[in-house]
Amino acid sequence: MHSVNRRFIGCLIFVMALVFMSSPVWAGDAVSFSGNVKKVIVAKSKVAIKDPATKKRFTVVVNDQSKLTGIAGIGDLKKGDAVAGQYVVTDKGLYVVTEMTKK
Repeated sequence: MHSVNRRFIGCLIFVMALVFMSSPVWAGDAVSFSGNVKKVIVAKSKVAIKDPATKKRFTVVVNDQSKLTGIAGIGDLKKGDAVAGQYVVTDKGLYVVTEMTKK
């Protein structure tokens, strides 16, 4: 019985380590992105983007601190525009752009 408990604890620690190591993004970490604009929601300061290579879709939030290059604001973006940059994930799970460039 004692060796079963040790095995269980060992497996539990191993699984927890795997989960910890494979966590996608922690709040505050900068994440690079690139893709094509799918939709722009100016009233909510949001841009929906799709990465053509991975087919991943995600929505980023642009705020006053976001550094934009090649555009004056998100109202200048149109569906199909290629963009790249970085975002950080907030504690609430929002992807907030730190920098974004229209290619």
